[in-house]
Amino acid sequence: LLILEGIPSVVLGVFGLFFLADSPETAWFLSADLRRHLLHRSAREEREASSLSAKTLHHSDVKAALKDWKVWAFCLLNFPGNVQLFTYAIFLPTIIKAINPAWSSINVQALTVPCFAWSAIVYMIVAYISDAVQHRAAFVIVGVVVSILGHLLLILGQNVATRFAGCFVIATGLFLLSGIVLAWLPTNLPRYGKRSMAVGMQLTIGNCAGVAAPFLYPTLDSPRFVMGHAVTIALLGFTGLMVGIVWWAMVRINKRRESGDEDGKIMGLTEEQTDALGDESPRYRYAT
Repeated sequence: LLILEGIPSVVLGVFGLFFLADSPETAWFLSADLRRHLLHRSAREEREASSLSAKTLHHSDVKAALKDWKVWAFCLLNFPGNVQLFTYAIFLPTIIKAINPAWSSINVQALTVPCFAWSAIVYMIVAYISDAVQHRAAFVIVGVVVSILGHLLLILGQNVATRFAGCFVIATGLFLLSGIVLAWLPTNLPRYGKRSMAVGMQLTIGNCAGVAAPFLYPTLDSPRFVMGHAVTIALLGFTGLMVGIVWWAMVRINKRRESGDEDGKIMGLTEEQTDALGDESPRYRYAT
C-alpha cells in the first residue's frame, strides 16, 4: 500500500523535472493574458521591495503583523481546518473499521485511498477555479458546509453505505478549508517582512491543532464517535463565521479605497513610499 501511495509522487517528480517552468516567460501552459499578468505582478513586487525595509524582516513589519486583526483572524481560521485535517488523516481507518467491523485491516486501509484521492481531485479543481475568479471566501464556506454534512452523515447514518458516503463528503471539503486559507493570507500581504511573520503565526497556531486532534476520537466512542464529530462541527461553524467576517471586512475596505476615502494616507508620499505601505496602501485591493 505504501508503495502504491508513493508511485504518484515519483511520477510527478519526474514530470516536474522536465515540464515545470522556471519563470512566467517559459511557462508553456499559460495563456498570453496570464503571462502578462504574472509579469506585471512580478514587476510590482520588485518595485515594492525596492527599499531596504521591504526586502528584509524589519521590526516594523513584525509589529504590523502582530497588530493586524486580520492576521489573527486567519490564524484562528487555520486551527479548525487543521483539527479536521489531522483527525481525518489519523482516524479515518478507525472510523471506516467502525462502520463495518467485518472488514479486514487490509480492506480498511485500501478504502482510505479513494477518500484521499477524491479530496485531492476536488482541491485541485477548486483551487484552479478560485485562482481563475480571484476569490477565496465562498469556496471556504462551501467546504465548511459540505464537511459539516459529512460529519452529520457519520453520526446519524443508519447503514454502511450512508456512513461510508459521509467519509467522501468530508473529503470533499477537507482541503478547501486548510489549503485555501493558507493561500489566502499571504496573497494579501505584499510586503515580504509582514508576510513572513504572518505566515509563521498562521502555521504555528494552526499546527497546534495536532495537540487536540489525537484526543477527539477515543475508542470508547466507537462506532459513532459523537464527541469527535460534534467538536469538529462546532469548530467548522466557527470557521464559517470568521470567514464571513473577514470577507465582509475586506470588501468594505476595498469599497472605501475605490471611493477615495483612504487617499489621505498617501498625501505627499512618493511612488516608492506608497508602494512600501503594502496592504495598508489605498491603492491596494484585498483578494476576497
